[in-house]
Amino acid sequence: MSTPGKTVYIVSHTHWDREWYRPWSSFRVDLATAVRGLLETLERDPAFRHFVLDGQAILLEDYLEIHPEDGERIRRLAEQGRLSLGPWYVLPDEFLVSGEATLRNLLLGRRVCERFGGPSEVGYLPDSFGHLAQLPQMLRGSGINSFIYTRGSGDELEELGSEYLWEAPDGSAVLAICQEGGYCNAGGLGFREIWEAHTPREVDPDLAVERVRVLLEELERRSNSCVLLLNNGCDHFPPQRDLGPILARLRETFPDCEFIHESHARYVAAVRRSGVRLKTWRGELLGGRYHHILSGVWSARMYLKQDNHRAQKLLERYLEPLAAWLRFLHGGEYPEGLIRRCWKRLLENHPHDSICGCSVDEVHEEMETRFAEVIQSCEQALHRILCRALPLFARREKGDRETVLAVFNPLAFPRSEPVRRLVILLPGEAPVEEMELVDEAGRELPFEVLERHYLERFWNVDYRAELFCGPQLEKLRTYIEHFGRRMRREPGAREDADQFVLLQFIAEDVPGLGHRSYSLKERKGKRGEPADLEGAAAETVTGAGGEERAISGGSGIGKAAIREVRLRDNLLDNGILRVRLHADGRFDLEDLRDGSRYPGFNLLVDGEDAGDEYDYSPCPESGSITSSGIAGELRIVEAGRLSACLESRFDLRLPESLSPDRRRRHDVSVACPITVQVRLRTGSPLVEVRITMDNRARDHRLRAHFPTGIRSGRIHSDGQFLVADRPVEREPGEDWVQPPADTVPQQDFSLVQDSRRGLALLNRGLPEIAALRGEDGTVTMALTLLRAVGWLSRDDFPTRRFSNAGPTLHTPGAQCPGPRIFEFALLPFQGDWLSAGVKRVSECYQAPLILRQGVADGRLAGGTPGLLEHRAAELCVSAIKRHEERDTLLVRLYNTADAGAEDTLVFGRELEGAWRSDLLERRVAALPLEGGNRLRVTLGPHRILSLELQFAER
Repeated sequence: MSTPGKTVYIVSHTHWDREWYRPWSSFRVDLATAVRGLLETLERDPAFRHFVLDGQAILLEDYLEIHPEDGERIRRLAEQGRLSLGPWYVLPDEFLVSGEATLRNLLLGRRVCERFGGPSEVGYLPDSFGHLAQLPQMLRGSGINSFIYTRGSGDELEELGSEYLWEAPDGSAVLAICQEGGYCNAGGLGFREIWEAHTPREVDPDLAVERVRVLLEELERRSNSCVLLLNNGCDHFPPQRDLGPILARLRETFPDCEFIHESHARYVAAVRRSGVRLKTWRGELLGGRYHHILSGVWSARMYLKQDNHRAQKLLERYLEPLAAWLRFLHGGEYPEGLIRRCWKRLLENHPHDSICGCSVDEVHEEMETRFAEVIQSCEQALHRILCRALPLFARREKGDRETVLAVFNPLAFPRSEPVRRLVILLPGEAPVEEMELVDEAGRELPFEVLERHYLERFWNVDYRAELFCGPQLEKLRTYIEHFGRRMRREPGAREDADQFVLLQFIAEDVPGLGHRSYSLKERKGKRGEPADLEGAAAETVTGAGGEERAISGGSGIGKAAIREVRLRDNLLDNGILRVRLHADGRFDLEDLRDGSRYPGFNLLVDGEDAGDEYDYSPCPESGSITSSGIAGELRIVEAGRLSACLESRFDLRLPESLSPDRRRRHDVSVACPITVQVRLRTGSPLVEVRITMDNRARDHRLRAHFPTGIRSGRIHSDGQFLVADRPVEREPGEDWVQPPADTVPQQDFSLVQDSRRGLALLNRGLPEIAALRGEDGTVTMALTLLRAVGWLSRDDFPTRRFSNAGPTLHTPGAQCPGPRIFEFALLPFQGDWLSAGVKRVSECYQAPLILRQGVADGRLAGGTPGLLEHRAAELCVSAIKRHEERDTLLVRLYNTADAGAEDTLVFGRELEGAWRSDLLERRVAALPLEGGNRLRVTLGPHRILSLELQFAER
C-alpha cells in the first residue's frame, strides 16, 4: 500500500430509508431515538466533529413532530457546521418521477433547511437507483456544483476514476464522486460485523484499523486525487461509537495520512484544492458494474406509477397553470398553501424505496392513501378555480337555463380538438334535439349526441361541475343503471326529469392557457331527431368485409368541414389512420399519409417472473404465452363521427403461479379476462388504446408487443428535461454486479425511427419499455403493462448477482391482483421525431382539453387571449405557476433539440418586468421586453430556463 501524503476524510452519516421493510410510522420511532442520540453525541463529544443527516430535510420534520423542543438544538449545531442538512426534501428515484418533481424536491428541501441555518451545497444521493443525464444542470441551476453517489456507473469508471466531471447535455458540469465500496464502506468501524453497530457490543479499534487498511488500498486503485473518502454509516445507523479512540488509533497506525472527521462539503473543497486534473463524462448513470442498479423497480407495483402519473399531471399540467391563469388574468386567488401541501404529500411518495414499489405491502397501502389525497385535493381545487371562471348556477333562477360550455386549455399553445361532456339540462329545458350550439361569434357549430339519459331531480349538484370522463363518467353511469332509466326517442317523456346528454364537438383554436366559450340553447325552429347512436353502440360486429355503415350524429355534424371517423365492421378510419382490430386484441395499423403498414400491433406476451420487487428474472425452464389467435368477441363501443371505438374481449389463460421449485410455471392455469379498446378521433394522428385486465395469476410479467418493421440502432425515450437517446443493443456487462436488462425507463413516450419514418408509443403511467431486435433486424417495442411478484427480495435468480437487495419478506400485494387498466397510444410519423412534433402531440395526449358546463350569468368573457402562448415546437414548458415568494409568474421551459432555439412568448397582459432566474426561483438577470406583452427567449441545446414575469398594473 502506498499511502504517504493522503488526506482521508471520514464522513459520519446515516442513510435513513423513511419507509421500506417497515412502515414510516414504525421507522419514525427509531428515528426519534437515533436523532436524539446524535444530538447528545455532537454536544458532548468534541472528537465527533460532524454528521450528515442523509441529505433529506424531511427527517427534520418527522423528528420535530415528536420532539419540537429540539428545533433550537438542531439549528445551533447546523449553524456551527456540525450537522449537514438537505439539500433534498426526500432522496428520490429520479427516473420514476418527473423532472419538475425533482426540482420541487430541491426547492422544498432548501425551504425546510433554511429554518435551521441552510442546506448543504453538496448534491448527495447515496442510494438512488441510477441518475439522470440532466441532473448536473439541475444541480448547477440550484446552486450546487458537486455530486456524491454510489449506484449507476458502468465500464466508464475504469477510465474516469472515482472523481470526474459529470456534464449535462447543455454543458453544465459538476464534480462527481463515486463512493468506492458504497455509502457503507466504513460503516460500523470497530465491529466484526457491520450490523453490530446497532448493538451494545464493545468497539475494538484494532478491527477499525484492519478495515480501514483494506479500504485505503481499494480507494487508491481508482482515486485520481490524494484526498480519499470513507463513508462512516449505513442504513438507519446511529452515530459511530467511540470515534475518538478509533481516530487516535488510525493516526497512530498510518502516520503519513491525515485523518479528518468532517462534512461532505469540506471533503469536496479539499478535492478541488488538490489540483487534480479530471476527465469528463456526459450521459446518464444507469450502469450496474459495481453496484446493483435494480432496474426491475420501473415496473414493480405498476399501479403506484400510474397513480403518481395522474397526481403529477394534475399538479403540473392543470392545477398550477389554471390557478396562475385565474390569478394573473382574472384577479383570482392563487391557492398557494394547498398546492404546497399537495407537493409535499406527493414528494413523500418519491423516495426510492417508495415510488420504486420495493417495500412491504403496508408501506404501499399508505402510499395509495397519499396519492388519493393529492388527486382529490387537486381535482377539488381545480373545480373551484373553474367554478370561479364559470359558475354552475346563476344569481337568479331563470339564468340557469342559459347553458354555457367552456373549453379550457392548460397547455401553452393553441389547440383544436374534439371535446366531450355529459351535460345536465334542468327540467323544463328543451330536449337536446331542439337545441343549437353557438360559439362566441354567434356561429352555429355541429355537435354529436352519443348518449341520452333522464333522471328525476339528481341529488348532487356538484355533478354539474364534474368533467364526466373516465372514472367520473363511470360513477354516474353506475348511478343511472341502479336508479335511473335510459330512454330512447322519448325526449319529452319526463318533463320533471334532468336530461343527461353526452355530446361532443370540435373546439377550434383554444388559446394557450386560455379558453373558448360556447352556448347551448333552444333554437328558434325545431329540428329533426338525431339518429339512435345508443343502438349502434350496443351492436356486435359479426365479421370483416361487411358494408360501411353511415352512423349519423346529432345536430348536423355531417356538415362540418372535417374527415369523419368511419366504422366498417372491425375497421376504423379517420382519413389519417386506418385500424383493423382482431378478436385476439391485436390490430393492424395503416398510416394513410405515406402508406406505411404496421401489422400485428398489441400482441400480449406473458412470461414468468421468478424475480422480486427489485428485478425481473426468467425461470431456468422459461416459457411465454401470447394472445395470438385467441377467439374473442368484437363489439362496437362507440360509433360517432368525431370518434369511434372498437372493443375485443377474451380470456388469457395463464399459469396460476410458478411451480413450487420456482424452476418453471405451474401446470394449473387460470383465466384472466382481457378487454382491449381501440379508438380513433377525427383529425388525430393517434390510435388510443385502453386495456383492462383482471389479474388472477401470480409470478408473471405482461407486455404488449409492437413490431415496428423499422431498422434502427437507437430508441428515444421521453425523460426529465430530455428525450434520451439510447442504443437498442445492450452492453455485455459480463463481469458486472448486475448485467444490463433489456428494458429502459421512460416518461411520456418512447419511439424508434429510421431516415424516413418512425413510430412513437405514448403512455399514461407505464414507465418501462424495451426495444427488442428481431431476426430480420427490425425493432419491436415491448411495453410493460404488469409485473407480478411475491417477494421484497430474493437471492436465487440470475439477473442480479451475488446478494439480496433487501430483506427476504413476503409481499403478496406486489402480485397486483384484481382489475388493472392500462392506457397508451400509437403515433406513426414521417421524418424525424423532432420535426414531426412528437413531443407536442404527447403533451396533448397527457393533458386533454377540459370541457366545463356553467351558466351565462357572470361568466368570463370568451375569445380573450390566454395567459401564455409560445410557438416553437422544440421548446417545452414544464411549469407555469406563481412564484414561491412573490406575486409574479414563474415559467420554466427547456429545449429538446441538439441545436439552439428561439421563441417569442406572448402573454395575456402587459409585462412590467422579466428576469431569468435559477431553478430555485432566485433572480439572476433582467431581460428586455418586446411590445409590452412579448418576451423573446433564446435557449442553447438542451437548456433549462426559468423566467420570472411581473405584470403591469391594470
